[in-house]
Amino acid sequence: MKSITNILSKIPTALSSTPSIFIFIFLFVYLFIFGFIGLFVKSLEPSSAAQLVFGNYTNVLSALGAALAAGAGSRHTQKLKELHEKHDTLQASVNELHKKIDNLSKK
Repeated sequence: MKSITNILSKIPTALSSTPSIFIFIFLFVYLFIFGFIGLFVKSLEPSSAAQLVFGNYTNVLSALGAALAAGAGSRHTQKLKELHEKHDTLQASVNELHKKIDNLSKK
């Protein structure tokens, strides 16, 4: 069960990786921009089969948005966790300093 959780936790990082973002941008350019230009220049228009295989424009844009959101959320969670760990370390140091000051004042 733990291995499945580890695999699932790596999906947002994979989706927001640089190659993944470039793939989504390529699909958007290929399907939408070339499709739009293809309205005027028929030789650049993607074929219906290519559009069917690569997906429609909405799915490509939503996949790109989801990948960016997943990456940002994953990165935010990771940085927040690091911040909490630093805070806990700092709090432990402050508590230790207070104990030392209390010991000095008792003497």
